[in-house]
Amino acid sequence: MKRSLLLLAVVVVFAACKTVPTEIPDDLSEAELTQLAQESADGENWEAALAYYQAVLDRFPQDKGVTVAAQYEMAFIEYKRGNVEAAEAGFERLLGVYDFEGDALPQWPKFLAERLLEEIRAESADQDAESNATAAE
Repeated sequence: MKRSLLLLAVVVVFAACKTVPTEIPDDLSEAELTQLAQESADGENWEAALAYYQAVLDRFPQDKGVTVAAQYEMAFIEYKRGNVEAAEAGFERLLGVYDFEGDALPQWPKFLAERLLEEIRAESADQDAESNATAAE
């Protein structure tokens, strides 16, 4: 109970300040880190969310299901921030993992990454077509 209250206090402080954590407690579980990342993302505190997801990757590399979920979320944050090139690179890296271990991994990150890559590429093609049309005028 005491740990839950401490965790809640940490979340409230970070959400209110929109700061990036300088130190993430070592004893947080994957679920706790993911929850903090999601709450940070919900508050559009992108840097904090990325820091928590990076902690998941750093601390739980052996759990491939957890790592692909964190990789997807990090790429999706870049997409939401408008960093399309970083998002595209992140989604492509994620899909590369599925080339080697796809059957053993949850399929939702792959499915969503493929859909968003299609959207990114369609938007890019539309922008290229608009640029070409404008240049031709």
